[in-house]
Amino acid sequence: MTSSPRPGAVQLALAVLAIALACFAGAPAADAAVKRATFAGKAAKAGSGPKAKRVVVRFKVRRLPGRVRRATLVLRGKRVARTSVRVKRASRVVGRYKPSKKARKKKAKGRKTVRIDVSRAVKGNGDVTLVLIGRDRAAVASAAPGAKLDVVLASGSGSSTAAEEAAASGSAAKGAAPAKGTAPAGAMRAPGVVRGIWTSPAELAARPMAGAGWDGVKRAADGSLTAAVADQDSDHDVQTMAAALVYARTGNGAYRDKAAAGIGAAIGTEAGGRTLALGRNLPGYVIAADLIGLGGYDAGLDARFRGWLSGVRTANLSGDTLVSTHEERPNNWGTHAGAARVAVAAYLGDTADLNRAAAVFRGWLGDRGAYAGFKWGDLSFQSNPAAPVGVNPVGAAKDGVSIDGALPDDMRRGCSFAVVPCHTDYAWEAMQGAVVQAELLFRRGYDAWGWSDRALLRAATYLRNLDAQYGGWWAQADDAWQPYLLNKAYGAGLPEAAKGSIGKNMAFTDWTHSA
Repeated sequence: MTSSPRPGAVQLALAVLAIALACFAGAPAADAAVKRATFAGKAAKAGSGPKAKRVVVRFKVRRLPGRVRRATLVLRGKRVARTSVRVKRASRVVGRYKPSKKARKKKAKGRKTVRIDVSRAVKGNGDVTLVLIGRDRAAVASAAPGAKLDVVLASGSGSSTAAEEAAASGSAAKGAAPAKGTAPAGAMRAPGVVRGIWTSPAELAARPMAGAGWDGVKRAADGSLTAAVADQDSDHDVQTMAAALVYARTGNGAYRDKAAAGIGAAIGTEAGGRTLALGRNLPGYVIAADLIGLGGYDAGLDARFRGWLSGVRTANLSGDTLVSTHEERPNNWGTHAGAARVAVAAYLGDTADLNRAAAVFRGWLGDRGAYAGFKWGDLSFQSNPAAPVGVNPVGAAKDGVSIDGALPDDMRRGCSFAVVPCHTDYAWEAMQGAVVQAELLFRRGYDAWGWSDRALLRAATYLRNLDAQYGGWWAQADDAWQPYLLNKAYGAGLPEAAKGSIGKNMAFTDWTHSA
């Protein structure tokens, strides 16, 4: 008669099987309460030149159900135990090991395991890339393939936090937890058709007529510039819009006169320019015309303005048109052209072109089913080069680095993909056109801020995380107006600094859209 296995043996066998299956599925080996987990590393080539002295090890930290109390890098080998090792994440030293005098002796017995506290590099779920720098690189390189990351959770840890879940999906930039000071998005406004292409007199009635924001609007409205739509650096468009904003808030007819004169002066001045200039300069005039009620103020001028707007969309400027630029250029040129195109379609009541422009923008944000006709440059920043998009999708990563939210066709203008990207201002400039498109479409009833998993919030978060790691990546100078609009859209708590910032296609959001 065959005896049945003892209950304890069955439980032990099932526990061993469960752990084996979990490891096979990529989960960490952990105790029953998941208070401790160990992750295997993957060594990578460090490159040539000075970087050849470094050894890179990458870990995929997943399925931790709570906060990290301590993280330890474990290296094994006699040689590595005899050499000094520094551990970096991005440009920050996160751990060190210095052998004792006894351990440094070649014939020394004993220690073959090096344990380095790297808790500063591991805050929760996500991809962790560590750079090991040792006096004896060969010793470090030989130990790297067997590197382990031992993680101990804080006592009382429960389910993962929202930030950790985001990191696990790759939405947090590698090298840092979600950027310090960046709050999760709050409740978003519901899209719907509302009065006003950009804003309305009713909304502006609640804005203060004192403070730095108002002073910036008033100063621009009182200035004097010459209309030149062909000049991509012209501020005449936002100055004209400023005059319209002051009229809408105060009812002072002198500013209505000035705004109307600015609109009339702009007509025809695009000749000799490029579509980038047209895309940057057109929205301000359209918004100004809407705010002052140009049709009721001067029907003749309004008819002339509408005729110009209708034709300028397909005018040949240096071989391109506003429409072709929007539909072919997936970078700052295309986003600025798109913002102008949407503004014009909204003002003219051109529903067909508004729908077409919305589909193109949705495709740029990542929905290739809506539109995928762009002409791409270097694809190295794309998470999927076979299916390129304007904003990388949730969880996008490359070489262990999160590129979720990156704008590939503008990031590549700094240089081709690198773990530490080359700095470029083009990403924020492309965002200028994108955020204006989103707000214009939102006010016409499209859920543009929400498309592709809140793509524009993810784009801003990607740049915010780069700024936290390396500095110099956050919106400043003529980009500083954008966080006000992003915060209005998402309730995100992104840093807002400069007041009165005038951008390439928009300005004064610190007054019109601030909390």
